[in-house]
Amino acid sequence: MRTDCPPRPNPYTPGAGDRPRALVGRTDQLALAESVRTQLEAGYSANSLMYVGLRGAGKTVLLKEIADRLAQAGWYAPYLELRRGLAVDVALAAVAGRFAGHLRPGAKLTRRVGQFLRRGGGLQVLGSGGHVGAGRSVPAYDDLARVLTSLGEAALDDGLGVALIADELQSVSLASLGALVHVVQDLRDRLPFAFIGAGLPHLPSYIARAATYTERFRYEPTDNLHEKEARAAVIDPAAEEGVSWAEDALRRVVAVADGYPYFLQLYAFEAWEAAVRDGAIEITLGHVAAAEPYALRQIESGIYGARFEGATESERRYLFAMSVLMNAEGDRVRSGDVARALNRELSAVSPTRDALIRKGVIHAPDHGLLAFSIPGFRQYVVGRSGDG
Repeated sequence: MRTDCPPRPNPYTPGAGDRPRALVGRTDQLALAESVRTQLEAGYSANSLMYVGLRGAGKTVLLKEIADRLAQAGWYAPYLELRRGLAVDVALAAVAGRFAGHLRPGAKLTRRVGQFLRRGGGLQVLGSGGHVGAGRSVPAYDDLARVLTSLGEAALDDGLGVALIADELQSVSLASLGALVHVVQDLRDRLPFAFIGAGLPHLPSYIARAATYTERFRYEPTDNLHEKEARAAVIDPAAEEGVSWAEDALRRVVAVADGYPYFLQLYAFEAWEAAVRDGAIEITLGHVAAAEPYALRQIESGIYGARFEGATESERRYLFAMSVLMNAEGDRVRSGDVARALNRELSAVSPTRDALIRKGVIHAPDHGLLAFSIPGFRQYVVGRSGDG
């Protein structure tokens, strides 16, 4: 159906870390962060909270939402996106002022943050940057502890708190992570300080290598969306713009996305664009069919291609062996069966498996079992089997 109405803005957000118009399926995770806030403001302790899940499942979106909600409550809650080779104190210095504007006017915490910012456009008191480890002494983390302690003491006087919200924690070196956890543990024992982070499914075992007591952190799964949640993620943003979805079109998008939040946003985005080209105010199955080649091309050149091209030759052989076994046995395979398919001992291929897990290409949903981390990646690997 064509209409003379002007084009409506596309309400879907398939970009990395972009917050969707409808944040669905994360009520329980948000409630946990709210519980941390209320516990600390009341003078009680709160355990560190870690969200774990696959890439594209919405962990970054969740952390940013939590950071905003804490900031609106008057907390100092900087969001840090970590990466390999970047020390946590340097990351904090880089974003020091970004959340200062949300702080409560007149609060002691606000004045204390302002004092640090006036020292040079960031928390320059933290030092010159670099790594904990080679070429860098651990005392820089003493500076980090002093800064966070000072902020925490001010927050305590205000009845507020400080939260360190750290994304991609599995990318931090063990030395840096161990030093950070030590700082965090010392602070949370005596000040209103929260440590909220996120990482890939292997994050619990990785953090445990840095400090054994982290086994008592709260690890909360951030899974793919259930069907009802996936439908809401598609329907609700369109409804806000006065656009509806035909039932068969909705079923198709939900099915092809398989609950994966990034795919839901991408397929819905392209279907919306197809409807705009048609001048329609209802997204039909025809629009979804027209959108699928555009979405698939982006997936194959982006998320699939990046993971495959970033794999070594031995890792590609491992992926192909998994894909062949899955063709016969379903969406999970035993790591021992993969080793046998490669005519290798399990111990010999374990480093390859572990490297693929660290990269987020595969994951271990249960002991001894492996699965691809992205829906549809098995078919892509099969199609690329002659490339490595």
